[in-house]
Amino acid sequence: MKKTLTIIFTLIFTFLAINSMAKAEIKVVTSIKPIHSLASYVMDGVGKPDIIVDGYNSPHNFNLKPSHAKMIERANLIIWVGEDLETFLEKPLKTISKDAINVEIMDLKGIKKLKFREKNIFEGHDDHGHGHKEHKEHGHDEHKEHGHKEKKHDDHGEHDPHVWLDPMNAKVIVEEIENQLVKLDPNNASKYKANSKKARSELDNLTKNIKKDLKKDLRFVVFHDAYQYFENRFDIKVLGALTVNPDILPGAEQLSEIREVIEHEKVNCLFSEPQFNPAIIKSIAKDTKIKTGVLDPLGATLDKGKRMYTELLSNMYDSFKGC
Repeated sequence: MKKTLTIIFTLIFTFLAINSMAKAEIKVVTSIKPIHSLASYVMDGVGKPDIIVDGYNSPHNFNLKPSHAKMIERANLIIWVGEDLETFLEKPLKTISKDAINVEIMDLKGIKKLKFREKNIFEGHDDHGHGHKEHKEHGHDEHKEHGHKEKKHDDHGEHDPHVWLDPMNAKVIVEEIENQLVKLDPNNASKYKANSKKARSELDNLTKNIKKDLKKDLRFVVFHDAYQYFENRFDIKVLGALTVNPDILPGAEQLSEIREVIEHEKVNCLFSEPQFNPAIIKSIAKDTKIKTGVLDPLGATLDKGKRMYTELLSNMYDSFKGC
């Protein structure tokens, strides 16, 4: 009889232990690799977040798979940038993940947001930090005769969603992830808080090092307008982009304007991105004899994990500095 009771109690305790472990396993889903990296840092030693847009995929034209829908359905916490970047997530988050905590980064208090730049030739380089006001006159006097027009973001919101490229915004994201995880998993609160504190300290140090070492007199042109948060934080002069929206290829007028800027503004480098075909970049570089480089705003070429975000910014710094 005693042996039977011992077996029963052992089974009960085993069941309760397994059940408790299952409850403690928090399912975190992130949209893109930079956000996944920040979540990985905060969760280090406790668990690993899932990711939707991985590899060389771009959130601008991404389509959800059934496996992603299951991931979202099981999530306790979902972290994404917002509908202007991950349009494909807007409806699923309302229908599939009704019970999950939904963290939309663009809505977080403390996130510094900059307005979309509507033209592919940028203006107001002296207005960094002030939201890039619209000007009646062009910043480049020699181009006044040109109406540097680009298709407006009629289907977009007011603000540029590439907020993670400002490390101070990354600190806000890290703190929000910490707060949500502490609520969901209070047993591991001390670990989340310690990881968050360490991550934010590393971001401060990285920011200081980049500011100290990056030259201020270099000028660049990029493939698409994704970098103004990095530009503003580190006072970099990006004069223009082939397109303000990577879903819309530049037309003949935009390409002509970019060539003119490269030839007249002493541009140091023209950057492509690993997610998009570099053929246009190569063509312009061949015609203008300009040096080329690669910028990777999503970390497509980097391994996932807690170190990926700092590697992303370090690589971006190296790319600008290398030109």
